[in-house]
Amino acid sequence: MTHHHHHLAVAGEVVSAARVAELLAEPGQKVVVTTHRKPDGDAAGSMIAMARILRRMGHDVVMWHVEGPGLPDDLKWLLAPGEEVLSGVVPDNDERLVVSLDAATSHRVTDDDPSRLGTPIINIDHHHDNPHWGHYNLVDGDASSTAEMVVGVADALGVDIDEEIALPLYVGLVTDTGRFSYGSTGVQAHIVAARLLGAGVDPAAVFQRIYEGIPLGDVRLLGRALAGARSEMNGRFIVAVITDDDVVAAGGDDSDGVAEALRAVAGAEASAVIRQAPDGWRVSARASGDGIDVSVIAAIEGGGGHRAAAGFSTTRAPDEIITMMCQAIEAQDS
Repeated sequence: MTHHHHHLAVAGEVVSAARVAELLAEPGQKVVVTTHRKPDGDAAGSMIAMARILRRMGHDVVMWHVEGPGLPDDLKWLLAPGEEVLSGVVPDNDERLVVSLDAATSHRVTDDDPSRLGTPIINIDHHHDNPHWGHYNLVDGDASSTAEMVVGVADALGVDIDEEIALPLYVGLVTDTGRFSYGSTGVQAHIVAARLLGAGVDPAAVFQRIYEGIPLGDVRLLGRALAGARSEMNGRFIVAVITDDDVVAAGGDDSDGVAEALRAVAGAEASAVIRQAPDGWRVSARASGDGIDVSVIAAIEGGGGHRAAAGFSTTRAPDEIITMMCQAIEAQDS
């Protein structure tokens, strides 16, 4: 069964969870399950859960990731012993259909034509600006996470969500809602959370696994960044700069939590961490509330992201970056 005629030049069909279930219901199918590069908890959790759901149905399932084999160190623990994530050429790709999870565009999955993984492509995602790049597209911009949507697909398939499937889905849900703190957190997110806990997920153990166990060096780096935080625009914009010297002095290099910590400052509408990189500076921006869209600011320097979280790389010096961002925030004040 080959699908070579499925080359996609235009946006594909928009479908329901029931239609996705129909496409996946035929027994004995070969499937590739994939997600976006630089996967977060929702990407990896949704991919792993979907693979387990399809294996329950008896399908021949391969997980694939462009930056594989495997997953980044902070997500490896989600994989069961013997559970693999492949990269490179997919075995039997001409016989497989593709289920992509949490990838807003095909370029987030691969620089190649994604049909090289298999075809047709079922694109399941909660990013509202997803251009329906798959042949079949289940896109819900109101869902808190792709994990929340996978629960709907499992229900449509009639597959029971047991603890093995629930755990990666809970990781996706808790991380993509910012521990149920972001505006994306709806009634459905909490209903799904309750179901996953009912299936046996231990929320305290998941919390420890994801948010604790931080190396002391990384805590010290956070301390250096926070101690040097600068207030701009009368406190509307809070900025921290992290240099290579800071990284060496602290003995840690993970600064992921800094932008969130700065966003929490009273009166702050936006925050940014400007971090020295081999070829310049890497900026992580966050916004608080709906006043400022940081993805628009990131786009000025060729980056992007979401309204409330975005990033970009630049060769401009930190002072120039701060001036540019202040001007861009003022430009949104209309």
